[in-house]
Formats: sequence, structure tokens, C-alpha cells
Amino acid sequence: MGYGNFISNPKIYSLFYSVCALAALVMAVSGVMFSLISAGVLGIWAGMEINFMGVICFMSGVYVEESESVMKYLIIQVIGSCFLLLGILTMVYWRFPLVSESFVIFGLMMKLGIFPFHFWVPGVMSSLSWAACFMVSVVQKVSPLWFLSNFMGDVSFCSLMEVLAVLTSVVGCLGGLGMLNYRVMLGYSSLVHLGFLVILCLSKLNLFWGYLGLYSILNCGLMWSLWSLNIYSYYNFIEEGGMSYYNELWWTSLYFFSLAGIPPFSGIFLKVFFLVNCWVFFPLGCVVCIASSAVSMYFYMSVIMEMVMYWGKSTMLMSNKWKKEKVSILILVSIFVNLLFSYPLFLLCGM
Repeated sequence: MGYGNFISNPKIYSLFYSVCALAALVMAVSGVMFSLISAGVLGIWAGMEINFMGVICFMSGVYVEESESVMKYLIIQVIGSCFLLLGILTMVYWRFPLVSESFVIFGLMMKLGIFPFHFWVPGVMSSLSWAACFMVSVVQKVSPLWFLSNFMGDVSFCSLMEVLAVLTSVVGCLGGLGMLNYRVMLGYSSLVHLGFLVILCLSKLNLFWGYLGLYSILNCGLMWSLWSLNIYSYYNFIEEGGMSYYNELWWTSLYFFSLAGIPPFSGIFLKVFFLVNCWVFFPLGCVVCIASSAVSMYFYMSVIMEMVMYWGKSTMLMSNKWKKEKVSILILVSIFVNLLFSYPLFLLCGM
């Protein structure tokens, strides 16, 4: 079978693409696990690179815009990896300790998108698929933040990272205002939560894992719902033919309530959990991060208001184009994650 026949056969191409995507996903997860169980800094760096190669293969799409975003992400991550490796090697051979620590922090900041290297996050996420957006905003944070939490021992570096984390949250909450592209908006939202995660990983590591776990569930549910409904921006609502999945979209909007931190949704637990556990260590950082979260509530609520203004009283209509099984899964998962899951979380904390 020639190359042309291979491409022209959609079944073979889709099977080959599925196998490659699954292999890339396994490689990305394996890289994260390798970083977490490594005993040395070189092992953590190697795990991050394995994870990075898997994610690049998983993110590669079929559209030009996706390829451009992947290339931007590739360039940023390679530069960050070079600085990180240079800092690790000088640290291993104990040459110029202050310079080596600075290179390590510089590389981690580039890989995570911490201020002032936040500029690539919304630009990269603007043209990716929802699955790739989840990888960038959640999965790719695990290994670098794990490295950062184990690397921070000096009080001066902790104070510096607190300031940078606060600035990252502020930039995220201000940048998301007025965004009609929901992938860009969630990119800025990830910057807001990145500030929380950096402060948590500097405080207590178990607190960091708890916050990251719930944030991952909320992000995964939201992006899966938007992908299922084929929504990427506000223009999908007003295009010819419009959206008719009113009921599903209404329940999907509960994820925005959770990310905004509005009670009684699950997302309020993240804010309370952060404030209670980090106030003693970083009081100023807590105040500014909570304030930035309150500002970001505006662009979360704007998405919900756009839905209400467009559909009016028709938000509870059912669509005949979707199967009932698919509709029920979206609705049930949203209710469980955003409403039913919140009460046990507060019981676990004794609140």
C-alpha cells in the first residue's frame, strides 16, 4: 500500500492517529511519574523532558493554527529546558551556586509561565484543541512545580517567588477581562490559579496536591463539556444556525461558577482551603491572590451572562440533535462535580 492510498483511507489514518495519540499520552504521563519518583535533580529534569516530548506529539493537530501554537510552545519549553539543565549542571559540580540557582529558577519560570514569562500561555492556548489546552494548563504544571517545591530552601528565594506568584495572578485576572475566545480566557484563568499553586507548593506539599487535584477535576470537566458541545468562543453562539443545546450549556456553565469561587459550588473550597492554610506563611500573597480571584470572577460571570442574554427564556429547552445518553452524562457529571462534591470536601476539612 502506497503513501497516497494510506492517506486516502480514513479508517487506517484514524486508527494510526489514535494509536500515536495514545502512545504520546502514555509517554506524557510516564514522564510525570518518572519526575515524581526520581531521587535526583537530573532524574526530575529527564522526566520533564520525556513528558514534554509526549505532550508535543499529543498536541500536534491537523490545522495550521494548531501547528503554530505547538511551535511556539516548543520554542519556549526548549529555552526553559536549556536554562534548567545549565543550572542543574553547575549545581552538580558546585560552580557559581548563586548563578546556578538563578538559572534553575529562570528555567522553571519559563516552563510554567510565571511572570514575566506569562506571555506565551494565552497565545499558545488560543489555537489548541481542548485536550491540548488541558495538557498545557494542568498536566505540564506538575513536574516543574514539584521541582520548585523541593528546590526552595532559601528564604530570599521564597520571598521572590511569592512576589512573582502574586504578579502572575494579577496579570491573569486583568488579561482575561473582555476575552471572547474561551481558550484564551482559560489560559489567563490558569495564570490566576498558577499563582495559588506556586504559593501552595512553597508552603506545604500536601496542600499543593489537594488544590491541584480539585483544580484538575474542574478544568477537565469544563473542557470536556465545551469540546463535546463544540464551543470555542462567543462567536459559536451567534453564528448562523446557532447553538441549540440550551440545557447542556446551562449545566456546563456551573463549572464557571466553581472556578469563580462562588458558594455553594466546589470551587469555593479552593479559595477557603488556600486562605486557611497559607495565611500564616504568606499573608500578603494570600490577600493579593484572593483579590485577583475576585477580579477574575468578572470574566467567568460574563460567559454566563452571554448565554443568558442570547437565549433568554429558552435556556431549558432540549435539543433533538443529541442523544439522551450523551446529554445525561454531561449534566450528571456537572451536577456531581460542582454541587454534590462540594459538601464532602468541606466535611473533610472540618468546615
